[in-house]
Amino acid sequence: MVKLKEFSLLEGEEVLQQIEGDAYNDSPNPIMRLIAAVVRIIWLILGVRFRAYIIVTNMRIVEITKKTILWGLLPGHTVVLTLNKKSIQSVGYEMASSWFIFRKFYFLLANASGAICITYDGNEESLRKACMEVDKIVAAAN
Repeated sequence: MVKLKEFSLLEGEEVLQQIEGDAYNDSPNPIMRLIAAVVRIIWLILGVRFRAYIIVTNMRIVEITKKTILWGLLPGHTVVLTLNKKSIQSVGYEMASSWFIFRKFYFLLANASGAICITYDGNEESLRKACMEVDKIVAAAN
């Protein structure tokens, strides 16, 4: 689990799950992934990095989107949102495939202000566990 300086625990709070995702590409299409990989390599050479995180605790859900410049020396753009558990309408995941063998997994969360979709870096089982943790928190709030 990555330690983020943008996130600090509240009193009595513990992290249940952290979802880390790629913010470069959200397509399962291998041609689009190849193009995004080339762009990503160019950006990495220039020191630009995009990442998205969902942190699930026993008290809240936090979304963090980070863009860093010059290999992390300069903050480029950071968005930190604390999501109200009662405003979350649905939680789930999606699997998209292209050409029968290329798969991508996505974490989905819909709340009153819109939908969040993060390209998930892990496997289907860990994504399913993360969704169950979010479900437990949302169900307890309602």
